[in-house]
Amino acid sequence: MAEGLRADGVYEFGGFRLHAAQRRVTARADGRPIELTPKALDALHFLVRHPGELLDKSTLIAAVWPNVVVEENNLNQVVSALRRALGDGSGGRRFIVTVPGRGYQFVAPVREVQDETPATPTAATAPAARKSIAVLPFVNLTGDVAKDYFSDGMAEELIHMLARAPGLKVPSRTSSFSYKGRNVDVRQIARDLQVDFVLEGSVRSAGERIRVTVQLIDGTTGFHLWSENYDRQFGDVFKLQDELARAILTTLRLTLDGQASAHTRQEPPTRDIEAYHLYLRAEALQAVAVSGSAYPDALRMLEEALARDPSFARARNAIASLRAIALVLDVPLPGTLADTERDVLRNLSAESKLASTHAALGVIYAAQGRWVPAHQQFEQAIASDDGDPLTYQNYGLHLLGSTGFLHRYLDAALNAHRLAPAWTVSHINLAVSHLLIDDAQAAERHASMCISLGMPQAVQPLPDVRCQVALRAGRFAEARDIIVAGLPPQMGDSAGIEAVRKLIAALESGTDAAAATHALDAVRRRLEPGAWSQIMKRRFIVWYTQLGALDQAFEVTTQALDHYSHSGTIGTAWCFLWMREMLPFRQDDRFQALCRRMALFDFWQQNGPPDHCELHEGKLVCR
Repeated sequence: MAEGLRADGVYEFGGFRLHAAQRRVTARADGRPIELTPKALDALHFLVRHPGELLDKSTLIAAVWPNVVVEENNLNQVVSALRRALGDGSGGRRFIVTVPGRGYQFVAPVREVQDETPATPTAATAPAARKSIAVLPFVNLTGDVAKDYFSDGMAEELIHMLARAPGLKVPSRTSSFSYKGRNVDVRQIARDLQVDFVLEGSVRSAGERIRVTVQLIDGTTGFHLWSENYDRQFGDVFKLQDELARAILTTLRLTLDGQASAHTRQEPPTRDIEAYHLYLRAEALQAVAVSGSAYPDALRMLEEALARDPSFARARNAIASLRAIALVLDVPLPGTLADTERDVLRNLSAESKLASTHAALGVIYAAQGRWVPAHQQFEQAIASDDGDPLTYQNYGLHLLGSTGFLHRYLDAALNAHRLAPAWTVSHINLAVSHLLIDDAQAAERHASMCISLGMPQAVQPLPDVRCQVALRAGRFAEARDIIVAGLPPQMGDSAGIEAVRKLIAALESGTDAAAATHALDAVRRRLEPGAWSQIMKRRFIVWYTQLGALDQAFEVTTQALDHYSHSGTIGTAWCFLWMREMLPFRQDDRFQALCRRMALFDFWQQNGPPDHCELHEGKLVCR
């Protein structure tokens, strides 16, 4: 570190001044504030205090994200944002220089100066107001676990209401709720989500009355700024939520600049309180049912909510999301995606900029093989709200991964993780996307993180990711045990287990592929068509391809597509086709017809070919 540069000093470099203690950057000429995210400020602070030093990426990551596992791409994005804010261009010349393969270097001269900010800040010199708050899931103190949905709903509605306040950044439900049930210091949560304040709450009930307690916490110090109790009737929940939002905004403004804030009453998501309760209960069921067993009940509740209030937009979007996940998990649900599409389109006519509606349509269109409009809908969703990790998750899984845009899939997964670092789903998405780009170490790291965060080891696609990682590392016995432990009951008998043993033995020795193929054929023949899931079919496609049995691999793929066609879809989450183990499958002439059946060529002609492939004379050539 350069001598004499204090951690809380004021530094000048180029045409800028960094006020470290106040966490702000200004232009030297006119004092104009330079907008930076909290992490960009952290990175700039560290770079400025080490002028001229070549800092490797691991050192910078440890400084900006202490005690948090993040990907190198997060640092790259922060550095890019810094360069844009400082007008340094994409490659860096005046301030931050990239040294390929080594790290970054802050090359501008830095000097420490006296803070010229007056002791009593004026309107022109006052620090930029902190304007971000995370709303954590409220604690259910009713004594009835079945009422968790209501306490969660209180927090979710406050997120929706506060997010509409001009200039206030509010992380999404997915980001905040990933901390539910975890004992994490509120200051760490604030750092993870890059917010200034955190709102906690609890709900108690007695008969038809509820008591809601809320407290606003400074995310930097952990000190309580304000708390209040509210006693109301259950039927007054919407009025209570509006009152809470008004009190929170007023307190934030008084804390920040000593002025009260006007709050315009917002319309509730529905006027029917029972429809609202049905929606909340369905969302709670979907959140805990990792296997999809409760999806039919959740769908019934959402449809009941819509029957009570046909204008309930959130219920429609929730149905679209539920159906998409059910497709991935192969959970049969009554009705079709086409039915849901018609309903979701009604949401657009009412509010065209509703990000969740665009994202829902993106999922629907991708499952129908309408890749170009799906891509457009996801882009519109992100343009409307780039702070929802679920949108990035769906964009990567359902579209980018399925179409072979593997590095862009990874970028989407990284964005989801950036917005929700504690979300288990973001880690499994990162595990899959890293596996696809051949970074097995990162894939294994994120798979292990899923387990440490509580994901059951048999939940797909976790066992398949772990199996492929073990196979690539030559840990064949481990790969075999992972597969056997995750076999469904229909295949978990002695014949199924023996088929898996022969498969792994053939992959390890490079011989006896015919015997392993024959064993898999025998298992497949005795399974009833409806007795084995689409997930198992995908496993067989990969296994057959690894054994060189491409006839069987294409036969099972055709069966899977035939199954989906009955519901007017092509399925979803086809990213496994782009694994390196599937290269022989992609290089077979039959893959061309498969891609045409999945309507992929129109998308590639508009957006370019998938990674490691090229379009040549109307064919996809993969290497």
